[in-house]
Amino acid sequence: MRVGIIDTGLHREHWLRLRAGRAFVMGQQGVRSQALEDDHLGHGSVVTRILLEQAPAAELVVAQVFGRRAATTAAQLTAALQWLLEQRVALINCSLGLHADRPALRDACDQAARRGVILCASSPAMGQPVYPASYPGVVAVTGDARCQPGQWSWLQGEMAEFGAAVGKGSEGGASMACARFSGLLASFWSTRPDSGAEQVLEHFRQQASRIGPQRREPLCERNE
Repeated sequence: MRVGIIDTGLHREHWLRLRAGRAFVMGQQGVRSQALEDDHLGHGSVVTRILLEQAPAAELVVAQVFGRRAATTAAQLTAALQWLLEQRVALINCSLGLHADRPALRDACDQAARRGVILCASSPAMGQPVYPASYPGVVAVTGDARCQPGQWSWLQGEMAEFGAAVGKGSEGGASMACARFSGLLASFWSTRPDSGAEQVLEHFRQQASRIGPQRREPLCERNE
């Protein structure tokens, strides 16, 4: 199964796992596509490693939207999404979020949904909405402290639909939880290649270890 990853890139020692990779850079004339660079920030390499722990057979297609600075734009994300759709990925992991709602990015996410591509994007458990996680048709994922490795929750919340194990340190937070959930999706979907996106998501809703927001359960249950 082809899995797209929108992030900071991938360390060169892992490039042998790539089916394709491009960097999307903002220039004076707008976004330009160029050859993939090394991962200067490291975030995307961790995201990829976590995803592969769940789905080791995934075929990687990487869209790099960060350079040496931890900043990107909706235009870069839009270009990355459109390119990934051209690469015929089935699943896209986007472990990042922007505070600005942009029509072009919304349209690209809608196009992915219409094509039957699952787009998973990280979202905070509370606070202001972020994009693309807040767009219709995008699967918003956050960290859920109730989940153990390999588990997920169906949160049914406004900020996130699913939760996955939080992790610690550089492997913690909503970004890495999103990567874990995407890996679980890819692993399951690869065993049922004839299933559609909605069938796969319905399976994850019905088989969730927890259902409902974390606040509905007492804190003592976190150690179960």
